[in-house]
Amino acid sequence: MTNAVIHASVPMKQFRCPNGLRVWNAPKSRHDTHFLFKEIFERHCYEQHGISVNNGDVVLDIGANVGMFALSLMERFRDLKIVCVEPVPNTYACLERNLSGSPRRSLHDITLLDCAIGSTNADATIAFFPQMPSNSTLHLQEKRRHWERFSAEVTSSELSNLHRAFAFLPRRVFALIVKPMLKDARTIKCKIQTLSDTIRQQALGRVDLLKIDIEGAEIDALNGLEEQHWPLIRQLVLEIEPSNKHMLSSLVAKLGALGFSKVTVQSFAGGTVDIEDSKPCTVYALRTTGQQ
Repeated sequence: MTNAVIHASVPMKQFRCPNGLRVWNAPKSRHDTHFLFKEIFERHCYEQHGISVNNGDVVLDIGANVGMFALSLMERFRDLKIVCVEPVPNTYACLERNLSGSPRRSLHDITLLDCAIGSTNADATIAFFPQMPSNSTLHLQEKRRHWERFSAEVTSSELSNLHRAFAFLPRRVFALIVKPMLKDARTIKCKIQTLSDTIRQQALGRVDLLKIDIEGAEIDALNGLEEQHWPLIRQLVLEIEPSNKHMLSSLVAKLGALGFSKVTVQSFAGGTVDIEDSKPCTVYALRTTGQQ
């Protein structure tokens, strides 16, 4: 089956971003697409606290979604090797269409993998939210609990960070908007493979940036990275869902022991992390230049 036929069979819509970029995503995902653009193209959420990308780098993008991070990198750098991993078939089709349609596609070595990443190779079921594709998860019940708490605790500034249209909404109104989005979940079978198997299959001699944003499965993903492959990772960016925040201290200690000289944890709103709240946080870890 050709890519054109596959794309035609998957419901998708093209959205225009503030910089003129046109991105394919699920038809009802306008708010989600806007949020991704703001986080990646404007805030550079994966490139903070010393994390940087250079021409010729190798980037392993776990949870690539529709390819917004890859598109951002392709636009600014040359000769990148990017491995994008996305398990949801509908989202994968958008990812493929977005990257193949980029005018800078030929300047980079791009590989797309249609699987999830976890602690072991296995079969699994992933939940896809047509209105919120970036929240697709292997842990559906935890995701629903997270959003229920978040809707009850979110502040006006945090709502604005999600989308400017939400900035002045009362929390109860926001909750009424989000609830049907979370109910509209479609479960899809997928394959899980480990990070180490991915590194072996792709013959990666180094990973200049490992980015993991997979909605609750992030610790499982790290558990699938064998000891022999940790020295290959120069920089790591990892979003931690609320259900995994209790493991932050041990994770930071582990990264230090593995030779990451700078490890920073940042909250959803950009401040100090509260492990008891309902917001995700992000871990940024890097090695000293030349360190392996």
